[in-house]
Amino acid sequence: MLSNKDYLNIFHETKNSITLVSSSLQLVAKKHPEVVDFDYWKEAMSEIDFLKNMVTQLSSARLCERLNLMQVNIYSFIHQIMRTLHTLSSDNFTCNVNLDDDLPLIELDPQLLKQAIVNLIKNACEAMDCTGTATLHVFCLNDRLQIAITDKGGGLDPALADTIFQPFITSKTGGSGLGLVITRQIIEAHHGTLDCESRPGDGCTFTIGLPLSQS
Repeated sequence: MLSNKDYLNIFHETKNSITLVSSSLQLVAKKHPEVVDFDYWKEAMSEIDFLKNMVTQLSSARLCERLNLMQVNIYSFIHQIMRTLHTLSSDNFTCNVNLDDDLPLIELDPQLLKQAIVNLIKNACEAMDCTGTATLHVFCLNDRLQIAITDKGGGLDPALADTIFQPFITSKTGGSGLGLVITRQIIEAHHGTLDCESRPGDGCTFTIGLPLSQS
């Protein structure tokens, strides 16, 4: 059986090969700019970008199995995430944050959980065509920390509602169908849950539930 190190080496080498192909084709285009007008050139470059992104996400999925746990102040943690997402906010899209009082310290892997939350907020932004206001609400319920991201993007396509956590199924143009899969893997590695409430014609709420202690 392959170890995590073996898998990461495979992903690394595959990504290097894809990057080499992409760089070579860009050099060809630089020397022979007419090729960009050839049939299937744009499609080929788009597929290369897709493969590079997919390998990166698959590599992240393997990393979910190794958490770097530490005690985290949730107020500081969420503040850092919103600073990271500052470029996502604009005159057309914002994400309001609602943090309940007296939230406890929680043990988690800040880098991986940040990746999961950022992905959910980006999904909310895309669901709303980057226009409107999403909400991030953090609170405690039944001895668990709850992180709820709510959008007004019209809800899920009923045909996809039961498949959103399956790999390679997506409604996004150019999407890999791995974002929610990896997000849920990160959360489940924390012994947590990820639930989705779709409100047809209104929007969605994705809720992360985390135990207050990993022990």
